[in-house]
Amino acid sequence: MKIKFWIAFLFSFVLFFQTNKAQNVYAQVNSKQVQAGVPFEYAIVIGTNPNSYSPPNFGNLQIVGGPNQSSSTQWVNGQTSFQMTLSWQLIAPREGKYTISAATVFAGQQKFETQAITIEATKGAPQQQSNNAQNSGNSNMGGSDLFIRTFASKTKCYLGEQITITQKVFCRLQIIGFQKFSQPTYDGFYSQAQESASKGQLAVENIDGVNYYTYELFRTVAIANKSGKINLTPVEGDVVIRKQGGKPRNVFEQFFGGGYEDVPVPAKSKALQIEVLELPENGKPDNFNGAVGNFACKINVSRNEVKANDAFNLKMTISGNGNLKLINAPTLNLPESFESYEPKISESGNSKTFDYLIIPRNEGDYTLENLDFSYFSLDAKKYITIPGGEIKITVLPPDANSAGAQVYTPQSQVKQTANDIRYIKKGNFTLAKNETEFFNSFTHILLLLLPVIALGVGLYIRRDYIKKNSDLVSVKHRKAAGIAKKQLMNAEKLMAQNKKDEFYTEILTALNNYIGNKLNIPVADLSRERVQKSLQSKKVEETITSKFIATLEISEYAKYAPGAVSGDLQQVYKDTVDLIMNLEENLNKK
Repeated sequence: MKIKFWIAFLFSFVLFFQTNKAQNVYAQVNSKQVQAGVPFEYAIVIGTNPNSYSPPNFGNLQIVGGPNQSSSTQWVNGQTSFQMTLSWQLIAPREGKYTISAATVFAGQQKFETQAITIEATKGAPQQQSNNAQNSGNSNMGGSDLFIRTFASKTKCYLGEQITITQKVFCRLQIIGFQKFSQPTYDGFYSQAQESASKGQLAVENIDGVNYYTYELFRTVAIANKSGKINLTPVEGDVVIRKQGGKPRNVFEQFFGGGYEDVPVPAKSKALQIEVLELPENGKPDNFNGAVGNFACKINVSRNEVKANDAFNLKMTISGNGNLKLINAPTLNLPESFESYEPKISESGNSKTFDYLIIPRNEGDYTLENLDFSYFSLDAKKYITIPGGEIKITVLPPDANSAGAQVYTPQSQVKQTANDIRYIKKGNFTLAKNETEFFNSFTHILLLLLPVIALGVGLYIRRDYIKKNSDLVSVKHRKAAGIAKKQLMNAEKLMAQNKKDEFYTEILTALNNYIGNKLNIPVADLSRERVQKSLQSKKVEETITSKFIATLEISEYAKYAPGAVSGDLQQVYKDTVDLIMNLEENLNKK
């Protein structure tokens, strides 16, 4: 009885362990019947802390998102439980059955494998296009259930006028997040991104009696820097929406009435056209430097009395609404003896300050005038000039003991002589280099490029060499004359030694090797009939063919019947050389 009890206990323990092990790691899909072209979710649920994992083979299924990872830890009645979920968004490209293979998870010293899952894809619903966006895929949503709109504070503005551009998403279902959206670009505008008015929170708006969840994706301040009709580039990405339904993923979803699924749906806004008008030429002041908006200007100096060679500051503060960031430093019309430097520019809120450092070089009483500021008013649609008034500056004599004291002489009083220092030139002028450095010169760049060019030429030559020598038939054809030439040189040496038999043997070998290599005929298969037929097919002149056959016969006769052939070896050698040259010329023409 005890033995049966222990056997049953061990069996139950093993069964419990295997069941618990199987439940530690499992795979699931939100539906085993999906529509082609519609995203669905595949997830691996891991109930233990994994070391690593190997994802399954998804086959022909397309991955459009993931892997996304989420984890949770719970503490109940002194026991801690851990769960990690790895999920992918998949799309079946066409109808049919698809199998997702098993995934492998390693935790500690254990190896877990999920079950393979087979899904069936049916025909998807036709894609719909809303009034403001083209939504690819299928989310069981109507054509106007999800769209993106681009708004502009003005669709017709002046060059340099500041406008605000926003992109907002509208959806009838709950918005969970956004994927694959990038910051929009605005060609033809100076743009600066601003904080979104949504600030991470969804809002609800009613449009024609329908409530939509809305979220402002982007807010941008833009200033047109060219005129004409400019199309704003559409924004596009995936809006992750939450749909009710689907298989409950845990006991809580079962208890509270079903589950839900988060689906990424592609969305794209329509292009919005902005018409940018040129600023009018009528009434444009000479000192206008591109300021557009509504501004005020204030000018003040740090002191009205200063010693020569000492400095004072002139500040011009421009405030108001408009293209403040694009306003350049105004040019000051100062007396000739006043030196000024590039201003220090600072911005604060809706104001911009230009701080000029000015040094008078000659004593006297001066009036700073022509400090007016002009801008194009968007309200009045005309140019407005703010008078700068007149600023009196009294310049006292410099300190005699001052190290920087100097006497300023106007340019008109400087006499130019051939051997004296000329007065420094002002205004625009061209500088020319007296000497050219080697660094970054043409020679320097050429020397840097030479190794690259040499390497390229070398690789081209080597590739051409390999290509030419890869075909053995072509190599033999090309080198046939060279090989024959070497053998004829040996024949010439034998002729000088009056060794007739060896001479004719070398002549015969040269002719056989030449014609075999040239016509791609093995030496063992050479016969007068085949050689004659091949030469005729190559359209070699009949006299050359006959002479070649005759020379072969004489050489063979001399080789196999030594002493029976007599004749002038010099003439035979010359005739053989001429014969090979004629054959080479005729065969290379073909």
